[in-house]
Amino acid sequence: MNKASYQLQEALGNGWSIQIYSRDRRLLCSLDPSHGWMFLIGVVLGFIIALVSLSGQVSAQSLPTASSSSFSAPITAPLSLD
Repeated sequence: MNKASYQLQEALGNGWSIQIYSRDRRLLCSLDPSHGWMFLIGVVLGFIIALVSLSGQVSAQSLPTASSSSFSAPITAPLSLD
């Protein structure tokens, strides 16, 4: 192996890891860089889904309704039992 390849592997191999232990020194969990990336991807996807959902609600509320009368029927709960 040449020196540049070894340095590249060494640079890529250096990472971080958080290990959490209990009082009796047993490993409870270990957090690696991939956990951080998955958390970040989840936050971004959740934000995108929330934006799409909110924009869909705003556009649905801004559409004019077909009824022209001023009287509207009372609203009932969707799961009401009679």
